[in-house]
Amino acid sequence: MLSESKFSKYLLYAIGEIVLVVVGILIALQINTLNQNRIDLKIERQLLSELLENLDVNERRLRKSIEEEYRTGRSIQYVVDVLENKRAHNDSMNFHFGRADFTSDIIIAKTAFEAIKSRGFQIITKNTLRKAIIDLFDSEYTVLIAQTVRLEDQFWPTASLPLFHKHFRIVDLKARTFEKTLYDAVPINYKALLQDEAYINMIKHRGSFRYAGADLKGAALKKTLALKEQVEHELNTL
Repeated sequence: MLSESKFSKYLLYAIGEIVLVVVGILIALQINTLNQNRIDLKIERQLLSELLENLDVNERRLRKSIEEEYRTGRSIQYVVDVLENKRAHNDSMNFHFGRADFTSDIIIAKTAFEAIKSRGFQIITKNTLRKAIIDLFDSEYTVLIAQTVRLEDQFWPTASLPLFHKHFRIVDLKARTFEKTLYDAVPINYKALLQDEAYINMIKHRGSFRYAGADLKGAALKKTLALKEQVEHELNTL
């Protein structure tokens, strides 16, 4: 071809072949990318659906736990009023004495979050949603559990339980709620109980813990509802 002065035609043919190969590779890569994007989108939808289920569970548990915190708080207020005003004992008080020792634990559902974390947070394409998920599960819920444990573990076994055992006999076990057993508590020596300032101070502290716990759970519930709304919107968009 060179001897026949057809070099330019040869060069154009070679370039054409190269262009066809490159175009073929690019098309194959594009198809592969589209397929991978479809797979990732399917996975994202599934993970967000599972996350929404976890958030529904957490909403119910938080609402229930907040109710229990306030119920215990009201019983504690009743007990404090009884003791400080030296009211005569009657059997209806026994429920509140027992209830005053109740603590509402909270267990957070986070299997979907762990699945997202294991796969990589980049599977969630929307930046604001990804940040909100991490903030709720890695920050808000973690603080909630740590603070709830701190409120009880540093106080209940050393200050609350010994005084409770000193003054009460447990009777009439109730139905289990949030893995705690409600019971009536009958004063062993009601006159001694009325005079025990240590017990009165302790039960006031437990009352403050119950309302602090309700506030912590209320803040977590607010963020849970906000994330639920974001996830629902994203699922409708995808």
